[in-house]
Amino acid sequence: MNPNITLSKEGDSRIEIKRSVFIGKSIHISSPEEAAEILASERKKYPDARHICYAWVTGGDNSRQKSSDDGEPQGTAGQPLLELLTSNGFTDSLVCVTRYFGGTLLGTGGLRRAYSESGRLALISGEPVRLIPALKWTLTCSYPLFEMISRRAAQSGWTADNIEYGQDVKFDVSVPVESEAEFIRVCQDLSGGTVVPSDPENLFMKGGTVAIS
Repeated sequence: MNPNITLSKEGDSRIEIKRSVFIGKSIHISSPEEAAEILASERKKYPDARHICYAWVTGGDNSRQKSSDDGEPQGTAGQPLLELLTSNGFTDSLVCVTRYFGGTLLGTGGLRRAYSESGRLALISGEPVRLIPALKWTLTCSYPLFEMISRRAAQSGWTADNIEYGQDVKFDVSVPVESEAEFIRVCQDLSGGTVVPSDPENLFMKGGTVAIS
């Protein structure tokens, strides 16, 4: 499965099994360094937790990935969390589960199920979205034209951001690849032919939400 799903916001979960508490967290990441910073923050947040297990994937082909059982029996925590990410097509995402031991051993099967369920709920809470191929232009235009283009962008599901107000307005617009011709036509029509977008940057933009298993 090609990785094309990421998280639109930070997700969380909390389940309790035989007095052991499992606290899940999911979040979009852009690099292994960012993953390390988030995990360090979680350890400071829960300094007395027995285990903080995790998995993350990043890169267009998920060429970089890592997981950790953090002292749990091998394969009972990090691996099922990583399988949640890879089997559902996630990229640039981290999921971690903090465990407070309740005094009752759950066995390897019980641990796998607990970490997997906690991670799954945290990912669902993060509202997964599909990444779609897109193009981004940087435009400069008058205030009235900017208002018209941004209004049309909102109606069409395009994204206008990085807005700089000066004598004119400079901003970025991202649209799905299949909407390229429509976007160029809209800009030409609204501007009377004075704004003709060119030389776009290729990227991915967040599309609709998706369900995960």
